[in-house]
Amino acid sequence: MILPPPADVEAQLAAARRDGDLDRYLGLLAGEELFVPIRRVDARSILDERAETFPNVYFETGGDEFLQVFTRGALPDLGPDVVAMGGALDWAVDGVGRHERVVFNRGTRSEWRLPGATLQPWLDAHHDEVTPLEEQVERLITAPYGHLEGPIAHALACGAHLAVLNAVPWNVLDARRHDYVAEVRGLRDWWGVPDPPAWRATMADLIGDGYALTPGNLVLMLRLRFAAEYGLRNGEFDPLIWAELVDRWCAENDAADQADELRDTVRRVSRCEQRLRADGLVDADGFVTTALSWDVGRAVNIARWGLAAGYCDALTAELMVLEAGSLARRYHQSWADLSAGYVMGRVLHAEDDEFGEWYAAAVRVHHQLLQDPASPWVNLGFGSLSEESEA
Repeated sequence: MILPPPADVEAQLAAARRDGDLDRYLGLLAGEELFVPIRRVDARSILDERAETFPNVYFETGGDEFLQVFTRGALPDLGPDVVAMGGALDWAVDGVGRHERVVFNRGTRSEWRLPGATLQPWLDAHHDEVTPLEEQVERLITAPYGHLEGPIAHALACGAHLAVLNAVPWNVLDARRHDYVAEVRGLRDWWGVPDPPAWRATMADLIGDGYALTPGNLVLMLRLRFAAEYGLRNGEFDPLIWAELVDRWCAENDAADQADELRDTVRRVSRCEQRLRADGLVDADGFVTTALSWDVGRAVNIARWGLAAGYCDALTAELMVLEAGSLARRYHQSWADLSAGYVMGRVLHAEDDEFGEWYAAAVRVHHQLLQDPASPWVNLGFGSLSEESEA
């Protein structure tokens, strides 16, 4: 099912440009992540902390130079030697002199060339309207140029938690529409992925041949087995009995060295499920069957970032995303089930059992994705790629 028409900032900018409404135009830009082209070799220097200046790619016409600034949807293909860096409006035009000019969204219907003498006074007068990049979070963005239906859209929607949290389009798999430096740095510093071999190994660990059951997924799987054995529903399982049965399983499967960790994981899962029930992520008598969606959600986004960083080609990224989507459908029953498992996996990954701000944000994103009329989880069926979802 095709999603409802998404909010299209490029179309809004084109309308403001047509009307000559500078305040509306710059006000729209002030709430967006903007992108400045930069030579790939210079971007690598920034990553290696060797760059002393910010070497932009200027656009020349008729002897004049313009700094190019783009919204995400207007980014052109400038060839393999040019990438983009992202930031807020004040960052994008920082250092532009009064007599220098900026061209926004060059070559599109929303193109507007403005001098520094116009931009700086506007920024001075509207400083509070510029949203810093770190505050551009928890936004559901559906890109009109992205995937709106079919297997790839469904698979990308399995990674929507992180996309909404980071305020990036959930439905885009395109190397050029990213902050190259931020994606390379994020993969390296947050995920321990500095190069293509590490990227491939990480994807294998998440959804491929290298996957191994985490303690959380193991105890959840065992609960399913015990429930079937005793003719009970998962939610009717007393945690103490569950822990005792896990002990028995360890003794019978030469896994006595895992018993302490698995008993502690039973306690943590039970505590997390209580919190998920209280916050409406599962029903009052509901439970989580698997936290595999935590791995699936990360895999979708690491595939996207790996493509942006140049660690894989477009076909490989697409195949990885499709595999993640296939796993999601195989082990989850609905978008709500997938989301609850994702949040459970995030809690267990944190290791401190603290339900802090990151947890509160995950809860907000969960409810937004299940309730917003523009959400892929409302518009795309879960079990069958052709069915309509049940809101």
